[in-house]
Amino acid sequence: MAVTKRIFQLAKEFERDEKEIMAFLTTQGIKVSNRLSAVSEETYNMLKVKFLAPPEPPPEPPKPEPKPEPKPEPKPAEQSEPVAQTEQAQPAPGGKKKKKKNKAPQQPAPAESAPQEQEAAAEEEDNIKDVSDEKFANMDKRTRTILFEGIKAGNEFIRHYNSHAGQGQEFDKGKKSPAVPRLKQNMDTWAVLFNHRFEYSDASPVRYWHSVAKLMTRAFKIMNSFGMSHREALAEMRDAIYPIGTKYQPRDIFTPEENQKFEEQQLLLFRLFGHGMGIVNDNLYDLKLKAERMKVEYERMNFLDYVTNPQNEYRSSERVPFNELVEAITYSLRGVARRFDFYAQNKERVNNIVKSFSEWLDGYAKLKEQGAPAEKLEKYFALEQKFVDLAEFMSFDNLLDGRKNKPKPFDIIFELLNSYRDNLDDPDAERNFKYKVRGVTNVIFKPKEYVFLYRFAELEPLKDYRPPEEIAAAEAAKAAAEVAAENN
Repeated sequence: MAVTKRIFQLAKEFERDEKEIMAFLTTQGIKVSNRLSAVSEETYNMLKVKFLAPPEPPPEPPKPEPKPEPKPEPKPAEQSEPVAQTEQAQPAPGGKKKKKKNKAPQQPAPAESAPQEQEAAAEEEDNIKDVSDEKFANMDKRTRTILFEGIKAGNEFIRHYNSHAGQGQEFDKGKKSPAVPRLKQNMDTWAVLFNHRFEYSDASPVRYWHSVAKLMTRAFKIMNSFGMSHREALAEMRDAIYPIGTKYQPRDIFTPEENQKFEEQQLLLFRLFGHGMGIVNDNLYDLKLKAERMKVEYERMNFLDYVTNPQNEYRSSERVPFNELVEAITYSLRGVARRFDFYAQNKERVNNIVKSFSEWLDGYAKLKEQGAPAEKLEKYFALEQKFVDLAEFMSFDNLLDGRKNKPKPFDIIFELLNSYRDNLDDPDAERNFKYKVRGVTNVIFKPKEYVFLYRFAELEPLKDYRPPEEIAAAEAAKAAAEVAAENN
């Protein structure tokens, strides 16, 4: 059964002042309000080690020299020994008296490092945390020092992590305390856990759902603060993405398979370029309600059955580890900031993608209305899929690097794809498309982008995609050069 003791009971047990125990718990990040506050078993063990740890044994004093055996009284004629004692009693030439031999030897003077050792010992005693007496006794001095330094560093981190909540933190002007962490692309989990005390959330289901509720509240604050800070920009982004953010409307001229494919593509584009705050907020709210309901259910639970029945529903319910939940929520929040920043830097490109998606669907519907052959429809459908693939690849910040005052690779490929679509009846359209994409790959030196474009255009190695007349002219020039070289 878990140990539950109160502060005043611990003060009697450890023979310490109650304020001293409360002050020590505060330094360890454990909040206690008064002398009636109870502590957990883990905290009790830490206090027991802190206040009942045996002090290091003092150095053993050197053994006194054995007393000389009494000698027989000297004869009156022998005066050598008294003379020697008289000489020893005489002061030294420097004015200092010599110590008598028959006195008990004094302890040796402490070495120069004695104050440092005492200070280290005091620091070690202050930083003891949850170390059993047996382990402590079996450690040498160097190992204990390393252990205590690690414990001290960990306690210092836990004590001050709220004021250093990781990346995404900003400080208010004129204030020493940090401001609420703000949502950014590089925000880490410590920013999401701002003011969230360590509670060992996976130790019990009650603690788990209580921590989940607190985590959702923290995530809501971060998201709402981000929304209030970028109201106008988010509204502009929402309006631009609105055509692909609405529910897909199936067209009668398309087959069910085609409608399903286009619906999946529209949803993909919306997830890539929409900020997604609504979806994230809905998930946070649903999870918060779930946590609150679970907390209420545990208040009414049959804890006897919970303890004795391994098949109890509360014990058997699986829960994702709390640290995984924090990572998932952090990544979702960061994704909102990433897509928002991406749209701010590529407004024109994203708007063109949203507009072009409708144009591709309208063009496909028009071909079907005109009764285009199946081969042409299949090629058009394949090009439309390439358009979606290119947009997805572009959303990861690829193909956006380019020299100043020159078109960027993505813009070039986008125009080439549209030109290929508008000239499907031209027998040289495919070759011209591959030839021009091949030219773009020749100026790209990043392996990831190069491989994507190579596969995107379905290029073949060592194949010449130049126009026939250009190949013929090049061969004629080569032959003329060879003839001229032979004549010379």
